[in-house]
Amino acid sequence: MTQRILYFLATLIGCICITTACDDLDNYSTNPSHTLSFSQDTLRMDTILAGVGTSTHILKVYNRHKEPLLISSIQLADAASSGFRINVDGIKGTSFADIEIRQRDSLFIFVEATLQPQDSDVPIFKKDSIVFVTNGIRQDVKLHAYGQDFIAFRGKEIVEDTIISSKRPIVIYDSLIVKPNVQLTLSAGVKLYFHGKSGLRVYGTLIANGTIDNPVVFRGDRTDNMFAYLPYDRLPGQWGGIKIEAKSFENQLNYVDIHGGIYGIQCDSAGTERVKINIANSIIHQVSGNGLSFIDCKATVANSSISNAGRYCVNLTGGDYEFVHCTLANYYSWDIKKGVALRFANEHNGLPYPLSLAAFRNCIITGSSNDEISGVSSNDSSVPFNYYFSNCLINSIVEENDKIVNVVWKKDDNFTLMDSREQRYDFSLNSKSAAINIAANEDALSYPYDLKGNSRLTDGYPDAGCLEWIDEKEK
Repeated sequence: MTQRILYFLATLIGCICITTACDDLDNYSTNPSHTLSFSQDTLRMDTILAGVGTSTHILKVYNRHKEPLLISSIQLADAASSGFRINVDGIKGTSFADIEIRQRDSLFIFVEATLQPQDSDVPIFKKDSIVFVTNGIRQDVKLHAYGQDFIAFRGKEIVEDTIISSKRPIVIYDSLIVKPNVQLTLSAGVKLYFHGKSGLRVYGTLIANGTIDNPVVFRGDRTDNMFAYLPYDRLPGQWGGIKIEAKSFENQLNYVDIHGGIYGIQCDSAGTERVKINIANSIIHQVSGNGLSFIDCKATVANSSISNAGRYCVNLTGGDYEFVHCTLANYYSWDIKKGVALRFANEHNGLPYPLSLAAFRNCIITGSSNDEISGVSSNDSSVPFNYYFSNCLINSIVEENDKIVNVVWKKDDNFTLMDSREQRYDFSLNSKSAAINIAANEDALSYPYDLKGNSRLTDGYPDAGCLEWIDEKEK
């Protein structure tokens, strides 16, 4: 009996609530001053690869008044040709009528776009608007995007000497492979967008000839945002990386920007008789694994920034290496950081890998922990373990011996921009940096201009790292 009474009361209360709600919605405000509010007046999408659908963007529409509103119409103004699509509270379409919003309530409009190719080397601006009519008042929210035509490589193999100088992005599906005894040359301004976990594998030779204004870019192909303030392009793990295979030599990278991968560059064991790779004026940033990983090879890295790696910014196992005017900065914060800025070793899995030399001149080695260097030496003292640091700023435990000359031992985070929320970093020095004026002139002479083109020699006191501090007051 009790259960029947409770059921009757629950049903009665439900009917009353429904009736009250319907009554509320019947009393729509007709006041022309009662208009809608929006989460944004203009919904902007980043540059979209033409022909590829975007992720879903959200527009919130608010009724901030004490009475319900009836939106007479919601319409996508140029639905036939703009490439934008909308969905109003779960219903797809281009035109909607008599949409209700309760008092102090809101509704969601989901926006997507697929922009058609325009046969253009430069991005083409596209616009549309969502038009609302409420109580006779017209309001609109603008939709803006740029469409970028691209070239698609699907399982592409470079089988003969090739120069790529495309002004359009090249989207790589199923990886790009440079076959043995073949040279791939990437001209200034070439942008390679890698889809999924695809990457670049080099069995022959890779030459990347970027410039300060037109670097060669390696990145993922996602152009949308994870959050409104956070593009996927600032996140690690968006694509594979660049792997230089064992029999590949004489690779040269100048003014390249490699970011957002699982790793940056991985060089397989090749011995130190021939140069494996020369890297200059380049950036490797925000990878979930290692930034640079060299095993038993010969390489030089100059005037470059290697930063924010889930494992090591630079991981050296055996070999012969020289780093000059480089910034190794590990402030990886996307998930758990498992490594430091620099690791060097002369063994791997119990096998000896002679470290002929790992030299760091005029460098910064720093990061978020209190010790950003890990040196791993074999128990076999006959295996060479040679390192050298001169005129560097190092965040690590103080060590003194004849392999360390004029080093400043200090945890120093004095960089221009360190924004972990938006994943935005600028490793230019600020005026408090201990790296200012500590570099050696003789090494700076080989690289008289920093990564941004500023002179290191003007004041006669070069700074450590890849970027010279510039006193804005003297500009």
